[in-house]
Amino acid sequence: MAVNYIKCPKCGSKNSVKIVYGMPRFKLFQEAEAGKVKLGGCCIIEGGPEYHCKDCNNEWKREQVLDVAYGQIRGLKASVGGYFGGYYHVTIDFTNLKTMWLFKEGGSEETSTRSIRNKTAQEFMKCLKEIDLLNWKARYIEPGVCDGTQWSIEIITSRRTVKKYGNNKFPEEWKQFCKMIKKITRKEFG
Repeated sequence: MAVNYIKCPKCGSKNSVKIVYGMPRFKLFQEAEAGKVKLGGCCIIEGGPEYHCKDCNNEWKREQVLDVAYGQIRGLKASVGGYFGGYYHVTIDFTNLKTMWLFKEGGSEETSTRSIRNKTAQEFMKCLKEIDLLNWKARYIEPGVCDGTQWSIEIITSRRTVKKYGNNKFPEEWKQFCKMIKKITRKEFG
């Protein structure tokens, strides 16, 4: 699930355009007349809106879309492991403010359930935004490797569940993600 910045956070319409600031050239005037962009004025506004909805006239910045997208996350399931090192499974329930941690290796199994505070959940969500979890690719596969480490993440939102996974290949932010999981569960992950 890549975040769709062009979708209006107010009405949900995708009938929107980028707002372009600065002194426009002739071609940009033509694009504005054709409804492909909106001219924001000659002065570049620090922190000004970046998009304009042609249906409801709402204007917004990318950060507002991220806030809406991450605000829809209700839970997270993550797992990582391999045949020789065992498997970690974690569930984070943001609605009921609980974490469930499980480690399996061979025939043994260890579990832990923990309640978390709302502030802890909010800080975790802020960290998810910082590592840009919603914009991670869906698959990270190292070709030609049959064994090793597999991982998966399910992002449960108010509308759907988004899956991301990998086989011996990880996003750049993977180690930071594992540290975040360890901090919220107070248990090893990875």
